[in-house]
Amino acid sequence: MGKRFGVMLDMSRNGVMKPDEVKKYAATIKKLGYNMIQLYTEDTYEVPGEPYFGYLRGRYSQKELKDIVAYCDSIGIEVIPCIQVLAHLNQIFMWKNYVAIKDTDDILMVGEECTYELIENMFKSVKECFTTNIINIGMDEAHMLGLGKYLDKNGFQNRFDIIRRHLDRVLALTKKYELKPIMWSDMFFRLANHGRYFTTDRTVITDDIVASRPEGVDLIYWDYYSETKELYDAMLEMHERFPGETWFAGGARTWVGFASNNAFSLKTMSMAITTTRQTGGLH
Repeated sequence: MGKRFGVMLDMSRNGVMKPDEVKKYAATIKKLGYNMIQLYTEDTYEVPGEPYFGYLRGRYSQKELKDIVAYCDSIGIEVIPCIQVLAHLNQIFMWKNYVAIKDTDDILMVGEECTYELIENMFKSVKECFTTNIINIGMDEAHMLGLGKYLDKNGFQNRFDIIRRHLDRVLALTKKYELKPIMWSDMFFRLANHGRYFTTDRTVITDDIVASRPEGVDLIYWDYYSETKELYDAMLEMHERFPGETWFAGGARTWVGFASNNAFSLKTMSMAITTTRQTGGLH
C-alpha cells in the first residue's frame, strides 16, 4: 500500500461501536477518499487465554473483528489494530489477575515475564484477526513509568533505559509474529524534555535520543492542540531526524464535554494539514 490517509476510532472510552456501525463508517469515509481505519482498543478486544481482559467492557470478539476486517478489505479500507503495551491499561487492573503486572496507575510492570506473556497473547489475537501486518503498539503517556512498584523492587533507574528495555522485548515479539510496529512518539520527547512533548526547541532531540529509538519501529507524531505553524514545523523537523517513516495523527476534538469543539478542531487541524502536506512523505 502507498500513503495511508485514515481515521482512528476510539473504542476504549465511553463506548464501543457495534460492528455494523464500523462497517457503515468505513463505507462513508471510503467515499471521501480515505483508505485506512485504526481501531483504538485498549482492552476492548478478545484475547484468548485472558478471560478478564476487557471483561464487561463491550469488547469485540475475534469473530466480530474478522468480520469487520473482511468487509473493510472488500471496499479497500485497511484496518490497523491500535493497542497498548505499556500504559493506558487502567481498566484491566480492576481484576486481581493483573495485579502482579501493575507498576502504577495504568502502567504495566516492565521486566516481569508475566507482562510479556500478556503482550504475546495480545499479538497472537491481533495476528489472527487482522490482515494487515501494521500494528500500532501505543507506548504513549507513560508518565509514571518506573515510579511505582517498579521503583520499590528495582530502585530508581534511568527511565530511558527502562522504556528501551521494554521496547526491545515488545519488538522481539512483533518480529516473531511478523508484525510491523508503529508507536506514538511522545515518550522520546517527554523523557528528554522534563515531561513536555510539544516544543519548538530543536535541541531537545539530541543524537543520543535519536539513537535510542530501536530499528524496526516507526514513530507517530500526534498533535491535537498546537495552534502555530512554527510549532508544527519544529516538531515535524525533529521527528524527521529519526530513521524510518513518520506518521501524523491529528484530532477532532470530541473528548471533552458532551459536544464536539469544531471551531478548535478546524483551527488546529487546518494548520496541521497544511504543514504536513508541505513536509511530504507522511502517513
